[in-house]
Amino acid sequence: MNTLRKSFICLVLSLVVQAAATPVFAQGFSFKWWQTERFQKELVLTAEQVKRIEGIYQTTEPMLRAQKQAIDRREEKLSKVIQDPKSDEAMLLQATDRLEAARNELSRTRTLMLIRIRRVLNDEQIVKINAMHAKDRAEREKAERERKNNNKGPNKGPGRDDHPDCQ
Repeated sequence: MNTLRKSFICLVLSLVVQAAATPVFAQGFSFKWWQTERFQKELVLTAEQVKRIEGIYQTTEPMLRAQKQAIDRREEKLSKVIQDPKSDEAMLLQATDRLEAARNELSRTRTLMLIRIRRVLNDEQIVKINAMHAKDRAEREKAERERKNNNKGPNKGPGRDDHPDCQ
């Protein structure tokens, strides 16, 4: 197998892993933590704060969805470029740059939404929510480590790093 083809295979595998690991895609856009009893109670959110946060979300969510669809289209185009034997490196780089620009746009929009939401919270609530998110993240990471440890074994097959074309 030639070097360019091996590179394409490794790139595709890397993109799949990266996309799967991206938090915004993993959770989607619909987790409305400010509407859950746990967050409202622990943060002592007022009805006005919940209303303002919901308004920020409702304003931003259509843009997030459109940007996610743009990423999906760019991923499809990149896959087609990779699969096309007539594609050269310039075409690959252009398709990759467009995909990364779309991802950047989504990330920027999401970050701005989160900043706007945080501005609704007072300093004490920000400290509490950071602690809650850190605790939740640690629990998810622990569960993921346990899941990975349970899936290891002699008959589980090669991982991405074990693929002979990626070495």
